[in-house]
Amino acid sequence: MTLEDQVRDALDDLALRVPPRAGLADAVLREARRRRAKVRLATAGSTVVAVAAGTAFVVADPLATDGGGLGIVDPAAGGDAPEQVQEPNAPAAVTIDLDELPTGRPPSAPWYVDGALYVGGEAIPFEGDFSGFRAMYEVADSGLAVLTVPTDDEGQAGDFELSLVSRDGGRILLGAGQIYDFAVSSDGTLLAWAEHDWTTSRNTGPGRTVLYVADATTGEVLHEREQIGDDGSIGIVKGFLDGGRVVLDSATNAPGGVHVWHLVADTVTSWTDYGFTSAISRAGDLAVLTSPNGSDELSSGVVDTATEEVLWTTGQNDFVARQALSWDSRYLVITVAPTRSKAEELEDLERAGEASTGTELANQVVVADARTGERVLTVEGINPRGVIWQPDGSLIFEAWEDENRVGLVRCALDGKCELAAPVREVDHHDVRPPYILSGNQ
Repeated sequence: MTLEDQVRDALDDLALRVPPRAGLADAVLREARRRRAKVRLATAGSTVVAVAAGTAFVVADPLATDGGGLGIVDPAAGGDAPEQVQEPNAPAAVTIDLDELPTGRPPSAPWYVDGALYVGGEAIPFEGDFSGFRAMYEVADSGLAVLTVPTDDEGQAGDFELSLVSRDGGRILLGAGQIYDFAVSSDGTLLAWAEHDWTTSRNTGPGRTVLYVADATTGEVLHEREQIGDDGSIGIVKGFLDGGRVVLDSATNAPGGVHVWHLVADTVTSWTDYGFTSAISRAGDLAVLTSPNGSDELSSGVVDTATEEVLWTTGQNDFVARQALSWDSRYLVITVAPTRSKAEELEDLERAGEASTGTELANQVVVADARTGERVLTVEGINPRGVIWQPDGSLIFEAWEDENRVGLVRCALDGKCELAAPVREVDHHDVRPPYILSGNQ
């Protein structure tokens, strides 16, 4: 039995506690978060992919870091920035001890802590009624696009909100409702998303979905398309490809493949028989696609989008996040989860709701050549979450110890690591985790 099968069986038990309804996956995610079950869900509307990990909440201080660290220079901070982090001559391996890491600079890619968004060291106040961010990206004219996850103590499906945020804190609300993801074009000028209408639910998905592409600076809608009937569930936006194409997943646990929206022709066509899209590179030249639920082998294929060739396939226990491909498409970061028995998964769920006693999981962060799968870096010793790439080619991730301590860690490809934000004790009563990297919910 695969890890996905084990976790799916465990989730069936947890799901019995949630009333059946449309948008169940997001309700299960919130229920699991409240009960501190050691299960992590990567969700897309009613689509669920489960991987072993933990859920917890932290209290953090964004600016208590300084020092030279890796010598990685943020261009926004002044000085001569290297073109990229020095690459290793041989695969590097490092074991993280949070108490032994040197202190470095804060992340340069967008992140959130203590009521503010941070980009390149600049703070943008951002408050509201939300539990986290499904995704956040930089867009043209130094703005940000953010998708907030709703807060609802009763576990009912609330409204996700997609907004453009300027550096002075101004906001343009683009959409509110069942919006499960969005994408930004490689040049940062276009933004695509979809809103799903579950009031006309068909089978396991919504009966109506409206697709949008807008100017990422003004929010003006440039393209709009309605999907209804049997096509009503098709429309979770996952990324841009060349030629004015937008990749679409389906808001269902039983998708009929991955689709593409051709903006000029305004048509939606089938692209691949894979079930879900895990990641698409900024340039749109690579995609990581995952097998549909129920497949004999639940793994992901790294695909050249120009030739549609599957370059290599990840392992059964590998998790690929939405921003797993580096800015230059050269590397893919994977979280590798250890295999656990069904009994261990069920034991974790039985303890859910009790005081956290720590987790036995110590997953690996693995960086591989995106086109060959050859390992470049392995980081272990902690439970990593929210792994994202920085513009300089380094990685930032949440590093958890025993579910009770967390810090942000930066690692270069040669294995040199440092603290990008200080280690904090966890307050499990917090609804919103103060450290939020893009794509960790």
